[in-house]
Amino acid sequence: MKAAALSLVCLLFAGCLSFARHPAGISPAAFETQGRSYDVLDDAEGYSSSFTLFWLFPFGQPSLDDAVAEAVRSKGGDNLINVSVYKERDIYITGTVDAVRVTGKVIKYTKTK
Repeated sequence: MKAAALSLVCLLFAGCLSFARHPAGISPAAFETQGRSYDVLDDAEGYSSSFTLFWLFPFGQPSLDDAVAEAVRSKGGDNLINVSVYKERDIYITGTVDAVRVTGKVIKYTKTK
């Protein structure tokens, strides 16, 4: 009976125990711009994460490429400039969430005449 009560308490209070966010780097552009002209569309953010169940069983791997692609796709652009990268970790009773978050300005290349 005590084990069942303890399990119920753990499930009810399985909220985030700890959250950490650290800068991981900055870059002028996600991909080489090759001197092409472009228009700045808007600020954007992308996110990629993975979960490790009970700190033993990983599900996925956070991907910087996926986070950049999500940010660019969200505004319909071609590249990301003024890129900032952050690594995040949320610790729960049931495991951890590791994530990569990118922010920057989405650009669209202009056609040359």
